[in-house]
Order: sequence, then C-alpha cells, then structure tokens
Amino acid sequence: EIHISGLIVSSYCREYSHWNAVQSLGDWLKKHNVPALYGVDTRMLTKTLREHGTCLGKVEFPNQPISFKDPNLENLVAQVSVKEPHVYNAGGSPRILAYDCGMKHNIIREFVKRGVEFTVVPFDYDVSQHEGKFDGLFLSNGPGNPEMASITVENVKKVMAMTIESNGKTRPVPIFGICLGNQLLALAAGASTYKMKYGNRGANQPCIDLRTTKCYITSQNHGYAVQDSSLPDGWRTFFMNANDKSNEGIIHDSLPYFSVQFHPE
Repeated sequence: EIHISGLIVSSYCREYSHWNAVQSLGDWLKKHNVPALYGVDTRMLTKTLREHGTCLGKVEFPNQPISFKDPNLENLVAQVSVKEPHVYNAGGSPRILAYDCGMKHNIIREFVKRGVEFTVVPFDYDVSQHEGKFDGLFLSNGPGNPEMASITVENVKKVMAMTIESNGKTRPVPIFGICLGNQLLALAAGASTYKMKYGNRGANQPCIDLRTTKCYITSQNHGYAVQDSSLPDGWRTFFMNANDKSNEGIIHDSLPYFSVQFHPE
C-alpha cells in the first residue's frame, strides 16, 4: 500500500535490480494512481522549504490542471481511524481504552504484551457509554491538525470528569497520550496548538526531561505543537525539544494526566 499522494525525485532508473523486486517503482505508482515526476532539481525544492517552511504543493501534468489541496483543512484522523471498537487481550488487566487517531500496530503489541486489556475505539466514540468499564485512557498518534479532531477532545474532557474505584478509594481516570495525543490532551486541558514552520521529523530528535534534565533521542513526525505559554494553571511542560525548544510533552501537577510528543515505544 502506498501512503503518499505524489512523488518527486531528481533521477529515476527504469531498470530495477533488487533480487526480490517484482515490479518497478513506476509500475507500482501507476498501479495505485500516484503521480510522480523525475528530472526535478530537488535540492532547489529543499532550499525553498528551508526558507519558507512547509508549503502546499501539487504535481501537475500538461493540459491536466488541478487545484491545490490543503490537508490542514481536512479531518485526516477520521480517514485513518478504525470504524468499530476492537478488544485485544480480553480479560487482561488493567483495562485501557484507546482512541485510534491513526494508531501504529506496534502500540497495540506493546500494550498487549504487558498483559492489559486494550480496547481500541474510533476517534469519535462516545466515551460515556464506556464509563466504569476502563481503568485508563490512551490517546494515540495520528496525522493532521489536532483541532480537526474536536470530537475526540470533547470526549477527553468527559474522561477528565470521570473517576474510578481503586483500592477502596475514588481516583481520577489516568490519561496518557503520544504524538497527536499530546496535542489532544493539551486542547482538552484548555491550552492551544500551532502549526510549526518545518515540524520535527526523524529518529534523532533530542528531548529533555525537564524533571531531571536528562536528554533522550526520540523518533518523531509531526507538524503541529503545543503552545507552552497557553498551558493553564496546574499543567507544565514535561519534555522540551533541545533543538528548537518546542514542546515535547505535558504533565499535570497533581492528577494522573501526561503525554509526550515523541514515540516512546
């Protein structure tokens, strides 16, 4: 499956030579109706992006005009989220409810191998119908503008108002988020997000734990971030990017709510 909408390369070899190949890159793209161009000065494109930041683009062929498409105006989460709830490792403990905003399969594997009952629900699932049936909430990674997933944010707010019984005591429901989940938790808390000029992408992004000042090298791929200055009372920055000083996580001072912008698993 191809996940890109178009491909631009500086040069292209029509003859493929990998021992395991069954078709060329061009044939594969053609099969999935993905447009591509070669013979383009990609270094020039890179310099343009470095100067102006992330830009809208389109691959247009002669006599086939198309309009620009802005993914920031679309609810990309709705396109990649599951349509029905799925339960993994039923009967496990604790019981985690997870909003799928574009979740990686490895996240499911990591939770299940720790023995939890992991219930994955669509981004627009009404959490009220699951009240009292889960011990913690997980907010997954996902694409696009977090403000487009406003219905998920509203459900996170509902969870913040819920409690669970634990060891004879009434406690708030713990919430943990990663990547987009960090932004969704921030919005539910009353903070704001913004579109970054470049975004943070790659497997070597340095993040500082502000509790210990220890730096971790992390994997990331996001174009939006939480505005630190917008965090309300009771919330603080958890991790900070050592390169651009952008937010890499938030945590509540007293309640069991926290999230990270990177992929910790």
